[in-house]
Amino acid sequence: MEEIVNTDLGSYLRQMRERVRPEQMGLRTSNSRRVPGLRREEVAALAGVSQTYYTRLEQSQTAHASPQVLLSIARALDLSLDEQDYLLKIGTQVQNPQRQTPRDDQLNPSTRMLMSSLGNVAAAVLNYRCDILAWNALYHQLYAPHLEFGLPEDADRRPNIIKMNFLDDNVRALYADWAAESESNVTYLRFIAGNHRHDPRLAELIGELTIQSAEFAALWCRQRVANCVEGTKLFDHPVVGELELMYQSADLQDGNILKFYHAEPDSPHEVALRLLTVDLDSVHRR
Repeated sequence: MEEIVNTDLGSYLRQMRERVRPEQMGLRTSNSRRVPGLRREEVAALAGVSQTYYTRLEQSQTAHASPQVLLSIARALDLSLDEQDYLLKIGTQVQNPQRQTPRDDQLNPSTRMLMSSLGNVAAAVLNYRCDILAWNALYHQLYAPHLEFGLPEDADRRPNIIKMNFLDDNVRALYADWAAESESNVTYLRFIAGNHRHDPRLAELIGELTIQSAEFAALWCRQRVANCVEGTKLFDHPVVGELELMYQSADLQDGNILKFYHAEPDSPHEVALRLLTVDLDSVHRR
């Protein structure tokens, strides 16, 4: 069987090394330092590995390393937990890449029932590529009333939330802080890519975004990683105005992700979210 070469590890290590300031790791600095961040020999020393071995990793001459070595390097580079997790994913050998081939994007009946029962919560089911497999009426009204409600059921046309955020002006205009949203999107997509390094459809999505959006391309090259599963987003909605919503993500048994948005109870934002429901109901009654 032909070995699959890991092309991500070296560039990721280099990016992470260059962002660490020597003083963060208790190292002395001088005016003669010519490289940003740490030197390779400094990372090797902090991680307890030979400089030759670390250099081979960074130059992609060695495709993988043991988890113990990677954890030592992660500490030397002061990586966050998400970044450490990503390094382990891209730096260890994939035993059977064929097992990562995505299944058909299908929803089971219980998930469909759950989606229809969520009233004042904007909810959508996404696969790991962030394709929208289903959304309830409120999520559709919040994010994309300019698109057909049944679009997620069409496998050839279903919307992708990251593509929408970068390439759809209607969706992009929803965010009060689009710069923060765009960075969050890209760091999450790179985190996910660590689990699916050999998925051609995910690679196609990343390639399409890189070609069509210079902003995405610039953020992708930074190689920042974060698993964004909960937080708060501020929307500037064309119908109800300012809308601050909390979001959470939950893994479903069918391998997909439930993403839902809700407002703080008894807040003006909950009232605004309810107004979207009222507006939607009035449309349906016509």
